[in-house]
Amino acid sequence: MGKQKGTGGLVTAGLCWGLALGVVLGASVLAPAIPGGPDLFNGAFLSDIDRNANGDGAEEPTKESSEAQQRLDAADALLGSESVSIVSGALKEVPVAIVRTHTAADIDVDSVRWLLNAAGASDAGELKLTEKFTSQNSADELSTVIASTLPSGAQLSVENRSPGTHAGESLASIMLIDPETKEAPAQASDRKIVIDTLQQSGFVETKGEIVPAEAVVIVDGASGDAGGDFGAKLVQDLAEALGHAGKTVLTSQDIAPKELRGVTTVGNVSYESGRISSVLAVAE
Repeated sequence: MGKQKGTGGLVTAGLCWGLALGVVLGASVLAPAIPGGPDLFNGAFLSDIDRNANGDGAEEPTKESSEAQQRLDAADALLGSESVSIVSGALKEVPVAIVRTHTAADIDVDSVRWLLNAAGASDAGELKLTEKFTSQNSADELSTVIASTLPSGAQLSVENRSPGTHAGESLASIMLIDPETKEAPAQASDRKIVIDTLQQSGFVETKGEIVPAEAVVIVDGASGDAGGDFGAKLVQDLAEALGHAGKTVLTSQDIAPKELRGVTTVGNVSYESGRISSVLAVAE
């Protein structure tokens, strides 16, 4: 019942959101958070602004880029003021866990959690993947830890032996509720063994108690920042393994994140549009 009300509320909230933003910036600026809409926050637009802001460009910020940044800041501020009404009731009493990489910004993670709570979700804990987790030098050790702590009844892929896939399959068994049985596949004792061993080995850190969730939101920085190409692939494999087991959303600082099988990918998590879209993606 809660989900049905939440879904209906998204339509109303989306309309109110559109009207509010339209007054300030015009309908075209709504695109980033409306499925199927044109993307005004495109790669060239944001890249030019970021390049100028970071001093990486050869030229000083132009009047047009400065004005564009001001419009973007205004839209972001307005979205921030309306974010609670947009997501309210969308995830009533739905347990949601967060998995974050070590390159994810604290403010992005905290903002996503805050919006999940505002949507009515219950906190199923937070798991941080450390730098060691995404390091190629630690891949063999990670695989050994995963294999040695595999919960009873859980299985690791024989066709795909990548450490990210196996880690995702292990974490799925302890973090995600089976959508068919509505129960966690692994026992609480098995969950403790997996998490404690990963912690003691330096692969993860936890915040709050990890309990079975109906959905997992992975918060990442820019792809490639966590362990280069190897780390990016590991996170993607982990996300797809989690997505195979249950609702999984991967949100990152990337402007146009790579599409993944069974996973909803959302970009621009450092902006309100990306954070709101991440929460709404869980509710879909």
